[in-house]
Amino acid sequence: MDIVQVTAVIGAAASLLCTLVVGALTYFMKKTLANLENADKQNADHIEKVEDKLNELQVNLPLVFETREDSIRVMNRIEDKLNRLTYRLLDKEG
Repeated sequence: MDIVQVTAVIGAAASLLCTLVVGALTYFMKKTLANLENADKQNADHIEKVEDKLNELQVNLPLVFETREDSIRVMNRIEDKLNRLTYRLLDKEG
């Protein structure tokens, strides 16, 4: 083999090696991007579920939760009624 043939073989081998490397990099990049897109879709689904639960909680919260002010107001009304009953009983006895 003369030098021209050796150079041609080395050039072809280098070209083939570069093609293989670029092909392998492209394959792994596509695979990684597909995994990232899949993870992004899963996160979007999870966020949507959390938003739905939060909206449901916002709708149901006033029906199942009693505020401190509501509790105080109810207790004051009960105490007023008890005081009135107590005074009526004391007035009847005295």
